[in-house]
Amino acid sequence: MIDTEPTQIPQKLKRLNPQFILIIALILLLTLFGSAFFELRQTRHEIHGIMEEEAATLMASINQSGINAIKAFDEIERLVEDKLFSVAYFVKHLEDNGELTPELLDQIAAENGVFRINLFNAKGQKILSNYEKPPGDSLSPRSPAVELEPILNGDTNELILGLKESRHPGENRFAVAIRRRKGGAIVTNIDAAEMLEFRKNVGIGRLMQNISDYRGIEYIVLQDYDGIILASKGISSLPSIAGDSFLTKAFEKDTLSFRFVDFQQNQIFEAVKPFQMDNQILGLFRIGLKTDHLQQAENRIQRRMIMMSFVLAFILLILLNFLTINQNYRLIREAYQRIRTYSRNILEHMTDAVIAINQKKEITLFNAAASQLFKIEPDQILQKSAIQSLPADISALYDALENGKTVRDLEQPLEIVNRRLITAISTSILYNEKGEIDSAFAVIKDLTEKRNLEETLQRKEKLTAMGQLASGVAHEIRNPLNAIGVISQRLNLEFKVKSEEEEYHELTNLMVQEVRRINQIIEQFLKFARPPQLVLMPTNLVELLESTISFIRSEAEARNVKILSDFQSIPVLLLDQNQIKQALQNILRNSLEAIEGSGTIEVRTIMINSSEVAIEIIDSGEGMNKETLSKIFNLYFTTKPKGTGLGLSLVHQIISQHNGRIEVGSEPGQGTRFVIYLPIS
Repeated sequence: MIDTEPTQIPQKLKRLNPQFILIIALILLLTLFGSAFFELRQTRHEIHGIMEEEAATLMASINQSGINAIKAFDEIERLVEDKLFSVAYFVKHLEDNGELTPELLDQIAAENGVFRINLFNAKGQKILSNYEKPPGDSLSPRSPAVELEPILNGDTNELILGLKESRHPGENRFAVAIRRRKGGAIVTNIDAAEMLEFRKNVGIGRLMQNISDYRGIEYIVLQDYDGIILASKGISSLPSIAGDSFLTKAFEKDTLSFRFVDFQQNQIFEAVKPFQMDNQILGLFRIGLKTDHLQQAENRIQRRMIMMSFVLAFILLILLNFLTINQNYRLIREAYQRIRTYSRNILEHMTDAVIAINQKKEITLFNAAASQLFKIEPDQILQKSAIQSLPADISALYDALENGKTVRDLEQPLEIVNRRLITAISTSILYNEKGEIDSAFAVIKDLTEKRNLEETLQRKEKLTAMGQLASGVAHEIRNPLNAIGVISQRLNLEFKVKSEEEEYHELTNLMVQEVRRINQIIEQFLKFARPPQLVLMPTNLVELLESTISFIRSEAEARNVKILSDFQSIPVLLLDQNQIKQALQNILRNSLEAIEGSGTIEVRTIMINSSEVAIEIIDSGEGMNKETLSKIFNLYFTTKPKGTGLGLSLVHQIISQHNGRIEVGSEPGQGTRFVIYLPIS
């Protein structure tokens, strides 16, 4: 949401009483009729002043509207650049991970509104694209090697190609490119027709055409030393700047200049001022106002109607000025509303959070994605201190405002409403006309789910590889182990010793027991390497949890540990009840063994959304450091003297088989929190 509104025209100016104007005109006519001749010079001078003010108002409106139109289009270009770069980097990420396919490339282009995604090798040859040349297409392909030379040579990693002509006549594209890890480039572009149409509708030329339709304006021209850049209807030629000393002087100074000039056999009142943007002169604005009303006033004076003509002309000028200002205001307001609505729609429909603050660090922009991320409604935070109102410390945004230092995709964890999110923050700043920092923007992407999925996938691949290794090793050990067991039994039963017979039998029995224990461990390894097929059935999760807790509650009470439960209503899930119960028992037993002395274990169920539920298991044990936490799901890793390191590995395997995921958080001395996420369907 953007908290800005244009200034309204005072209502009194909209309700001028015509009778009141007529009375004032008659009084002035009777009072000044006798002194009309002596006031003629002064009258002309005053009319000139009014025309100067009118011209100045028009000039200021056109000048500022031109700047706003250029800046608006520049902002649109920047947003398009950011979008295209984001798509290109996403494609690069998929290619680097070996996940990119032509079908996926087509899907990415369709979902993100991208016209073309092309991949080029280091020689500038196209190797992959979401576009297949249709039969009968006789247009020759265009080599991008020259345009992509800075990236192909390794001089840069990003390149803005901007607007360019397509190989299809009459079509334009807007494109960017990034460098591939293997060399070459990834180029993304969109159809620039809408951008060009937008620039046409809100540009200076359209504004000049609209304003010049008013009958009091003869022409509006933007001109430089090379000739006419833009002009209103019916203007094909005007004297050049170089050949006119008045225009040459006006071009060299940043002030508004006026003169009377002949144009098409008529006298025109012309206002001239340089058009500047970012301290650069782009041309010279020339506004020609008709002087018909002035000539009429002089003719009436000559027919002994001096004062009446003056009063009527004066009133006409007032009304004309009001109508002109009102018309200009309406045009500017409409242009402003179009730009504002377009910008607001873009910001409100962005999937990334966008926040802006002013010099006082007050929030001036807070879009819908930001509201969803921070769990705050925009009307509760706009125009309030960001430091006091935001539930997270966005230091990068404050640093951009205070020091002018911007960042791009800075990965930063944020603690928001008891949630730890992983985000990527990009900042930018805006300057005022004095070159000072006026405001700062932050675009915040929520990477939490992406990182969690990446971590789960890596963990699953690692456990699969380790399980396959365990299976192979177990098979190799099993045969000689069985032989040792048979030999030990035969030694115990068949051979007689002459001395120390009791010790002999104890040793052989111990060998048989150890062989059996090792064989049990091998059976567990093989079970992990070849997990049983899931037997899914409709399951009441709350009842399953209560049954699991009751199984372990007696052991917990013996250890002086309380098990607390808080279960929300959960829909029926499709689960393998035995395996889920085994996973829950492993976690609860780990939590129980992590508690020294008395303590608590809390078990909760939470509805995350319509497609996912969560089970939280929180203990008050001794907790784990970061190194231990990163290894707890590794096969064979254990901190217990007699542990096998299979318990939590099996838990992860069971949850993964159910298309779920598991997260763990822990700090030394602060206990451990397991969260199991299960799909509803």
